[in-house]
Amino acid sequence: MKYYLLAASVLFASGADVVDANMVDYVNTSVDPTIEIAQKIPELMKVYGVSGLAATAVKGDKVLFSQGFGVTSDGQSYSSSTSCGLYSATKVLASLTYANLAKDGRINMEGELADYIEDAPEAWRKIPFYRLLNHTSGITMAVNKSWFGELVSNPSTQNADIYQKVRDIPLDYKPGEFSRYRQSGYAVAEMILKNKLGVSFADIALEYLTSPANMTNTKHPSVSDDSQPAFLLSAGGFVTTADDMSKLFIGINNGAVIAPQEWKAFLLNQDYRFKDYSLGSLIEERDGILTMGHSGGGARANIRYAPDEKVGVMICTDDRSNKGLAIPLARMLMHEIVTGEVPPLPLLTAFGDYKAMNGVDIISVYKQAKERADGYDFSDAEALLNNIGYTFLSDKRVEDAIQVFKLNVQEHPNSGNVYDSLGEAQLTAGDKLGALASYQQAVALDPHNQGAAKAVKKLLQEK
Repeated sequence: MKYYLLAASVLFASGADVVDANMVDYVNTSVDPTIEIAQKIPELMKVYGVSGLAATAVKGDKVLFSQGFGVTSDGQSYSSSTSCGLYSATKVLASLTYANLAKDGRINMEGELADYIEDAPEAWRKIPFYRLLNHTSGITMAVNKSWFGELVSNPSTQNADIYQKVRDIPLDYKPGEFSRYRQSGYAVAEMILKNKLGVSFADIALEYLTSPANMTNTKHPSVSDDSQPAFLLSAGGFVTTADDMSKLFIGINNGAVIAPQEWKAFLLNQDYRFKDYSLGSLIEERDGILTMGHSGGGARANIRYAPDEKVGVMICTDDRSNKGLAIPLARMLMHEIVTGEVPPLPLLTAFGDYKAMNGVDIISVYKQAKERADGYDFSDAEALLNNIGYTFLSDKRVEDAIQVFKLNVQEHPNSGNVYDSLGEAQLTAGDKLGALASYQQAVALDPHNQGAAKAVKKLLQEK
């Protein structure tokens, strides 16, 4: 099974509009000399194949830096005022907005949908409002339905149109049983805001976020472009700039947007959290640093905020060849700013151009890197090896892929996903017995892996 954390190039490669990262002058402005990771951004961009990005970091009432590097997908120089998409990282704006609405008593997060939607389906009636925002409602996904394309292409589409489409579809799971990524909940929540408060999400975000923080370049395109349908605004689609995001972090730190500890308490409410996911935010604790935030666009954008230290970091790029740099870069910047210690570099930097390597080379480099574990961050090793394996597999280098997947199994024996990936490669190589064993182990470790379960059933029938 593919990971897309480090495989955004698979999702977004589009040929002519991708800028060759090797031809880019990465440094547009000087970087903060006191932050070593900031100085390494151009080097990291080359390793990841990212042609341009904007980044900002704030601590307390000080903007540590707000800068652009390289070029946009259309060849323009990135700067701190270059607009870039937040994609699903827009949910950070939603999280802050709903935290304010709840604080002011304008929305009851525990209120049942029956209290908000007059014709709510019977299966929905007792679902509390907060489940719409942490993906635990069970309401079916809309974006993968055949009719969703028609809604997107219609400028007059409203959130109520999504509600009408999904209301009669059975719930995907019992409310509260799982947290599975569903944009539909955000559409229903926006519909409720419109019906209850008489204003759109864009209006409320302006009231609570962009106006108090004086953010002049953060908005959803539909606000100024009538050809864009105004729905699912809180789930994704806002654009911003590095300068505007620095203003947002300052606005949180000084309480103009919301007090940091109020936002933290809102998100850490155990009723609202499902494992590491809360209302529009992933809760992460690394190296003793608690952060809230969200990534988006196949990791083309990433926002992390540490409420206890009042540190905020945002990375965004429109580069379609982005391989997920926004996630480790934000982590590294956060670590150095909070602790004062320079963190280890991402494991990917040890490999360089891994596409020019074979399976044996990958194993050798990995083992050498592991011997100096203080120099590299191995937290994403499973995802990276998986991505390399699938890169080889897509290039029809099946044996190299199998070697890499076997290394991943050896290093992460408790992950069902790595066995799933190995099984796929073995099946491609015609090794049905090996594939069966791998898929069976994948199911044993992850009983919810329906793809592996189907593969097991099919291979058993063929024996």
